[in-house]
Amino acid sequence: MRIEKTDMIRKIFTIVCLVLAVLMSGCQGHVSSNPAIEMKRSSIEVTKVNEENNSVVTAKTSAKKSPTVTAYYFHRTMRCPTCLAIEANAGRIIEENFPQQIADGRLTWIPYNLDDPDGKEFEKEFDVSASTLVLSKMTNDNHPKYKKLEKVWDFIGDPVKFDSYVKNEVKQFLNE
Repeated sequence: MRIEKTDMIRKIFTIVCLVLAVLMSGCQGHVSSNPAIEMKRSSIEVTKVNEENNSVVTAKTSAKKSPTVTAYYFHRTMRCPTCLAIEANAGRIIEENFPQQIADGRLTWIPYNLDDPDGKEFEKEFDVSASTLVLSKMTNDNHPKYKKLEKVWDFIGDPVKFDSYVKNEVKQFLNE
């Protein structure tokens, strides 16, 4: 009887370890483009194209009158329900309240997994290590100004305060 319990405990432990390994691996084995990295690369490529073709430079420059603001939601592969709720609600608020800014390219919403291969670069650039909502004003492929919206953690239990906080911070950041 004692041997059966030990074997059962080993089997359960092995299964738990396998499940955790699969969960922690996330989508890292799946190769897909990451919007945050692609955005950095595409702006470099656009610059190369623009240098070769002056008409493209004029068209692109006149369409973008102000710097691009990116709302990043940095997170890890393993996330709690609160982290998921912050991401979902922040994304909803941005998409519902700023459709024109999104359409004309002045605002971009990007959830980004810091466990992705290029995550260390973003951790350093924005001084983040855990789930954080960050607004960044990008000019010429740099992030000269950013703001962490840390109060989302305080307001997640109060939808009215949460919505108002995110909406007002994004609006203010767009207008700076």
